[in-house]
Amino acid sequence: MTSALAVDRAFAAIAFKRRIAYKAQWLIALILGGGAMLVSMAMWRYLLADGALSGYDWDSMRAYIIIGFMTATVVFGAADWHIADRILDGHIAIDLTKPVDFQRARAAEYVGSMVSTVPTVLVGVAGAWLLFDPPGPASATAGLLTAVSFVLVFPLAFGITYLTVLVCFWTKRYLGVMWLREALLGFFSGMVIPLAFMPSWLQAIAWALPFPHFTTTPAAIYLGRVDTAGALGLLAAEAAWAVGLWFGGRMVFNHAVKKVTVHGG
Repeated sequence: MTSALAVDRAFAAIAFKRRIAYKAQWLIALILGGGAMLVSMAMWRYLLADGALSGYDWDSMRAYIIIGFMTATVVFGAADWHIADRILDGHIAIDLTKPVDFQRARAAEYVGSMVSTVPTVLVGVAGAWLLFDPPGPASATAGLLTAVSFVLVFPLAFGITYLTVLVCFWTKRYLGVMWLREALLGFFSGMVIPLAFMPSWLQAIAWALPFPHFTTTPAAIYLGRVDTAGALGLLAAEAAWAVGLWFGGRMVFNHAVKKVTVHGG
């Protein structure tokens, strides 16, 4: 067990160092993400100037947007292309000969790359807090449970990303798959607009998917829109999705590598 954890830490450290080697990415992510957050703030400030929409007033929306910025920066800033390239360029054939679990190694790398986005998140959130002064969590318990939800975003994001990356075994392409995943995640998570603004049937579809746990779940807990029991239920669902996606990815991978084609051979 100790040896396996040491291998995980090594993979995560390599991925982290690979990402921080390009410091310009941090600046670009901060500018793009921060700019999008400012535009969103300005839009919702205008829309909510006269009151509230579906239970969201200007105070709660400020916190909601910042939470969305945090999760979007972490999720969209991770290095999924590195995993896809191992399949597309044939390195998967070499990986299969190594005494290292492919999925676990890629998970460690993915988490390491996600951790590299934390400085961008901290700078962006600090700036947003100074500029917009959003409300704090509904309670100390809500703040703690929000942090737990945010931590669960890491394995949840990997589970979804890993499954979409495995599609490369059949498509031999990844760009379109990535765009589709990001579009679905952005819409059904509530990053684009809160799910509360959508018709009930569309909300039902969203909650049947893992995506709401990226933004809607931590925001609902933070703002006190659910009580402690409801928050624990949302966290349990988030954790269940992370576990289910992990084992789902393992089954798909085991099926995909029954036949691996490399350079047409």
